[in-house]
Amino acid sequence: MPERRPARLLAGALAVALAGVVAWALITGEPGEEDRVAALGARIRCPVCQGEPIVDSPAEYARDMMDFVAARVADGWSDEQILDHLEQRFAGIRLDPPFAGGTLLLWILPVAAAGAGGLLITRRLRRLPPDRPGGTPDDRPRPNGGSP
Repeated sequence: MPERRPARLLAGALAVALAGVVAWALITGEPGEEDRVAALGARIRCPVCQGEPIVDSPAEYARDMMDFVAARVADGWSDEQILDHLEQRFAGIRLDPPFAGGTLLLWILPVAAAGAGGLLITRRLRRLPPDRPGGTPDDRPRPNGGSP
């Protein structure tokens, strides 16, 4: 039985290596046209539905827009060309607003809120008495028996 052990280890190592190569190819590979169409559809707001991307919308108009996106991808348009074209036709169509102008607050406010929350938590934790005998210096008994 000991003769089979190296063969099993080699087979296991080859299987792991092959799985790693496949995973690497999937991660770093170029997205296909269908992947690009789905990714773009997830970034475009359905004009009929309330804040839903066209890729998930059951509306007929959203299906037509997905067909338009698929046709432009097949024609070789870039993602930005497609988004800009739709933005000209439908103002505010993007679900991920650009980092400029009026949408700047949409990007800055969450970061500022998280920073303020972190600051408040840090200040609150500093005010808590330490978990050690004697507490803070003001809580320790005074030698003459007086109070603080």
